[in-house]
Amino acid sequence: MNATNLIDLTMAEASELIHKKEISPVELTDTYLARIQVSEEIEHRCNWIDVFYEEARAVAKALEEMQMANHFLGPLHGIPMGFKDNIAIAGKVSSAGSKVLNNFVPEADAPVLQRMKSAGAVVLGHTNMHELAWGGTTDNPHYGPSLNPWDLTRFCGGSSGGSAAAVANATALAALGTDTGGSVRIPSSACGTVGMRPTIGRVPIAGITPLALTFDTCGPMTRNVRDNAILLNVMAGWDSHDPSSSMEPVPDYTSEIGLPLKGMRIGVIPNCMFESDQPDVEKSVRESLKIFESLGCTVKEFSFDFCNTGTWATIWNIITSSEASAWHQKFLREKPEDYGDDVRILLEAGEFHIATNYVNAQKYRRYLMDQFDSAFREVDFFISPTLPFTALPLGNYKMVINGEPKDFVDLVNNYVCIAPLTGQPCISIPCGLDELGLPVGMQLLGRPFGEATLYRAAAAFEDVYHIFDKLPGLL
Repeated sequence: MNATNLIDLTMAEASELIHKKEISPVELTDTYLARIQVSEEIEHRCNWIDVFYEEARAVAKALEEMQMANHFLGPLHGIPMGFKDNIAIAGKVSSAGSKVLNNFVPEADAPVLQRMKSAGAVVLGHTNMHELAWGGTTDNPHYGPSLNPWDLTRFCGGSSGGSAAAVANATALAALGTDTGGSVRIPSSACGTVGMRPTIGRVPIAGITPLALTFDTCGPMTRNVRDNAILLNVMAGWDSHDPSSSMEPVPDYTSEIGLPLKGMRIGVIPNCMFESDQPDVEKSVRESLKIFESLGCTVKEFSFDFCNTGTWATIWNIITSSEASAWHQKFLREKPEDYGDDVRILLEAGEFHIATNYVNAQKYRRYLMDQFDSAFREVDFFISPTLPFTALPLGNYKMVINGEPKDFVDLVNNYVCIAPLTGQPCISIPCGLDELGLPVGMQLLGRPFGEATLYRAAAAFEDVYHIFDKLPGLL
């Protein structure tokens, strides 16, 4: 099979062919490493911070020998993957995209990485990210901005921008990112990929440089829904090194994919949707709701008390900035010059939040959880846009929507901050293209530990509308 055919394979397809011995881990890994070399060294896309060429080939060779001996480690045997730079890789600098941690070389892999390796994944390297995961652009002052494969003059979102761009550009067959406020889903939306933020505690976060410990999660980023579910099967579950991880039993997240949606109920919150959205975003999400209705779903409208996108974003910011500034307090005093300007300013600002603001924000968080818990007695999942806009020009984060001037910072968290506040799982999937041909993302928010339901609904929608075979890296 030639390189072009190998690149076209989804993760599930590649895994099946490896198990049938029709392709080898070595040829698959070499194909992706060659693409990385062109993308990073010739095109300067800055989607990777470090690539482990020799190690990846050595692991692929060992996996090929196991393949020939009919011994397979698991569903990821021979699958080339990227990992966000805040995920610890033993013996490798794991800097979280920052000069502050550029001497941090962990002695052990993060538990989530251990699980990937145990299932047979080939670690290609560390992907670029917004410094310390504290931002939504992946305009990294130390490594350069990650470029969106759909249009190299545009951003790819953040903070897991390098991971999303690598998947969209086919320099990784899959990748892991982290999501504190939207950092898996924002770049997934901008890059036309699938990104899952699991329920808080569903995936261990030990060995991952924190941003806000009560919000942090780690999630899979893939071309399509089935691949995403396969990865979460490997990632999920309690870990003895992580007291925040849940002991809730882990189902097979692929088991509901393919089941009909007839009778499923969708929630929407009209007073919190489409207030400041680009017209193409609103159009795509409204048409997506019609697709779900054609699949047998019903749509129910909700109006929550004291709930609007501005309040959600403010509460999320108080908690995140307080927790982030607490973790970075020592570094911020010892070497403030090592931070990029935007992150340093955010961390300094976080020290001005008073304790009562933080406590009241956490009280509101509990109040919001209760409202959603009540609503989930009547619906199976909620739908909203992921972002109010599509990929923006690099470095130009002002925009005009419906004749009104808007700023990226004021809009980016409108929808994505709901899931971290409530602790619920949320998946972003492509649902359209704007007038420039850039992807539009839609997110499905589920009840706690209801990821399987989200995969079922997302896969059914994907059967009707998908762009995983139109991603830039496949053309």
